[in-house]
Amino acid sequence: MKYHLISFLSGVVLTVLLSFKVEDYVTNFSIAEVLKVNELCIFTDSRPLMAYDTLGIMELGFISDTQYESIKTHFMKRARKQYPDADGLILQFKRKGLDNCVVIKFR
Repeated sequence: MKYHLISFLSGVVLTVLLSFKVEDYVTNFSIAEVLKVNELCIFTDSRPLMAYDTLGIMELGFISDTQYESIKTHFMKRARKQYPDADGLILQFKRKGLDNCVVIKFR
């Protein structure tokens, strides 16, 4: 009797394990790897696929240089001070200099 019960349970477990199939992840042209700068993932004109929480939104304010690199550095420094637990930044460049930055934390 024990032998039949163990055989039956083994068959059920094996069936359940084999019923799960692994699906291949299909990449497309819009998939990319984000670069980390000073431990922050920087997303420009894009958004992460992973779930995240918004910690805050920072406005650009006044800076003398309007080049991408200086704006990115400005946001990174402010984000590290105001949100030390941040995992990344979503930079949003808009017309008329109304740029902002969404500070995120991955779940």
